[in-house]
Amino acid sequence: MRGERIRSPEDPRNMALSILFDIFEKGKHSHIALREELSKHKAMSERDRAFLTRLVNGTVERAVTLDYFLDRCSRLKLKKMRPLLRTLLRMGSFQILFLDRVPDSAAVNESVKLSHRRGLSGLSPFINAVLRRISGEKESILSLLREEGEIPEYVRFSLPEWLYRFLLSEYGREETERMAAYFLSEEHGNYVRFRDGRCERRSGNLSEEEAFRSGEMTIQDYSSQQVGLLASPAGGELVVDVCASPGGKCCHVAELLRGSGRVDARDITEEKIRLIEENIERLHLKNIKAKLWDARRPDPSLTDSLGRGKADLLLCDLPCSGLGVLHKKPDIRFSAGPERILDLQRLQREILDCSQSYVKPGGRLIYSTCTLSRAENEENRDYILEHFAFTLLSERKFLPGQPSDGFYIAEFRRREEKEV
Repeated sequence: MRGERIRSPEDPRNMALSILFDIFEKGKHSHIALREELSKHKAMSERDRAFLTRLVNGTVERAVTLDYFLDRCSRLKLKKMRPLLRTLLRMGSFQILFLDRVPDSAAVNESVKLSHRRGLSGLSPFINAVLRRISGEKESILSLLREEGEIPEYVRFSLPEWLYRFLLSEYGREETERMAAYFLSEEHGNYVRFRDGRCERRSGNLSEEEAFRSGEMTIQDYSSQQVGLLASPAGGELVVDVCASPGGKCCHVAELLRGSGRVDARDITEEKIRLIEENIERLHLKNIKAKLWDARRPDPSLTDSLGRGKADLLLCDLPCSGLGVLHKKPDIRFSAGPERILDLQRLQREILDCSQSYVKPGGRLIYSTCTLSRAENEENRDYILEHFAFTLLSERKFLPGQPSDGFYIAEFRRREEKEV
């Protein structure tokens, strides 16, 4: 559509509008869209980078709430609007309702200016009227969001109705509301681990810090770090990671091997392999190689002539619905769904069916996801135990905010032949 991809590097709002359009209307992942845009504008000030990031993530996080009140304040419902108009109104109303440091007048006026720059001049009076009404009803709207029972709970917590009900069925009201509030809170920061084993929480543009560039520090969530710590590989072991991108866990394991052993890190696309290789190079690791491989396809090089596996440790951190990381990837609200979860469970089991054979007798398999659904976690734990010769050694489940991302880890040992 006319005007939708015009870029203005000096204007975070204009950049945010383009990114949000890609997320809402083209299904692009928010963290990827942001990363790509910020990489094009390295000279952008830290203040503008922070504002752009908050504007994008906040608008996506609050989209369910914003849509509810925009529909109440507009004679034209969002579903019938031009996509760019819909995106612009979401972004403007987010600033009015949830960004205290942005005056309402600035949010309205800047939205109207953007409408002129992006080919929506004829709709600027409509944009002005809707956003002024949002501003006029601001205190009433915020009061409704604070008062339990005044509006639907899924709207208060800005979750799609299906997701709110799904979490209720899995975790109950108290835990669901605690997690939902955590997803909307602004102060999260990032966990980092250092080569010496330290783990800290940091904020800011961490990838530009010297400690990150030199490989001394890696950005990795606390719960994700537990995979490597649980693996605790012994010297000389063969470790296979079948879905390794972007490389945090496999590189952590390679570091823990302290130069010995071998880590075979695999994934399905050239782009994913590139991300793994970037981490390998940054961390100066010599005992790990990235390999393009579809985890659903058997690799005879990882079994012997009798069909026994060769791997001492198999990492299966598999593609999942990602419900445990909604605060980092807010667009997951709209890309996940009940059918999607079942599709992913089928994919996870297809990968497990193939890759479990790589584990030698007495070797270990670690299964992990960053989601919250029993279908992708506990039900797959039971699937492994029922269909293959493994014994459960340990199991951990992290819920969002306790103390980090939502995450699930299960550790298994393949039974020796005499045990089977």
